[in-house]
Amino acid sequence: MPIPPFNASGVLPPFVGENPTHAAQMAPFPAAFSELIYRFGTTPHRWELLRGLHYYRTALRASGLQGGFQWIDGSFLEDAERNRGRPPADIDVVTFAALPPGMHPRAFRERYADLIYSRLTKSRFQCDAYFVDLGTGSRRPELLVAQTRYWYGLFSHQRASYLWKGMLQVDLVSDDEAVRDKFVKAEEPNAAQA
Repeated sequence: MPIPPFNASGVLPPFVGENPTHAAQMAPFPAAFSELIYRFGTTPHRWELLRGLHYYRTALRASGLQGGFQWIDGSFLEDAERNRGRPPADIDVVTFAALPPGMHPRAFRERYADLIYSRLTKSRFQCDAYFVDLGTGSRRPELLVAQTRYWYGLFSHQRASYLWKGMLQVDLVSDDEAVRDKFVKAEEPNAAQA
């Protein structure tokens, strides 16, 4: 299914079709990384935000995360320039992935703090980013359900208006390499450190 168009409110719809009970027609809508950039990279500013997301995804994969996916949302997935009168400031993203084999959650948080704490991801990657360890489900399934419920509830509505809206789901291993040359610049200061 392609990424649906904005609805009359200038947001992705929370579901497509007439019946919101069909799981395949509900948000989060699956998308390849290339679909995300071609659909929402409509201005130079948005391309810079996508460039940051590209480097963020590269750094996450380099950390050894196993599989996983990201929920992408926020004003970046809205017609923010028209509806809010300003471009999006960042890209909201929650990564759901399993930690590298043998890595303790505390050790991962300490070693990769710049990938999981939003104040650090905002400054380095222009992403308001958060992380959910899918391994939590084997240790404490109720905690994994609670974290997922929290992020879905937060991302599926606008904070100020409570407008119900959709979001995207992009696999952590997607077609990033196919669009890599659009983002990589020789002078990128943090790419080699990722």
